[in-house]
Amino acid sequence: MELNKFQELSKRTMPFKGEPKNPIEYENGLTNYAMGLIGECTEVLSAANDRESILKEIGDVSHYAFGILTYLGETYEPLANYFVEGTKEKLIEKILILSGDISEQVKKFIFHRHELNSSKVKIALKMLIENLVVLAEKYDYSLETICEMNIDKLKMRYPESFNTEDSKKRVDTVQ
Repeated sequence: MELNKFQELSKRTMPFKGEPKNPIEYENGLTNYAMGLIGECTEVLSAANDRESILKEIGDVSHYAFGILTYLGETYEPLANYFVEGTKEKLIEKILILSGDISEQVKKFIFHRHELNSSKVKIALKMLIENLVVLAEKYDYSLETICEMNIDKLKMRYPESFNTEDSKKRVDTVQ
């Protein structure tokens, strides 16, 4: 699955299907996805030594990163002249730092009423995604394959679209 296809398919389970109708919906969706991003990035850290778990968490981080790009009206294109390398640990560290930077920018925009530097956030998101690409490769997977697994999980969890009851049931996980 191409990453831009993943971004489009992810809208099915996004609040407001990724298309907020007013500033309140926009702020709620952006806040939800910034909080989800930082939470899922910490789960990547805790899953680093469990290959199956980290693949799932990489998919979840991807969902939130691409979701924020969607709210910002951007589609993913790799950054020119941005080269990623490092150990699994260093890549995870970079992903955590970038997610913290992104969440901080959203916090300042939503709660402190600063102007959102969307260019800075978009670049940080693309850097984060490119680090996810390399991290996935360290586990002998492509990010595209992991994203496809994430979409399959979300389709199982939310057969129609996101709703709170299905979120609580989590039929895709062992209870």
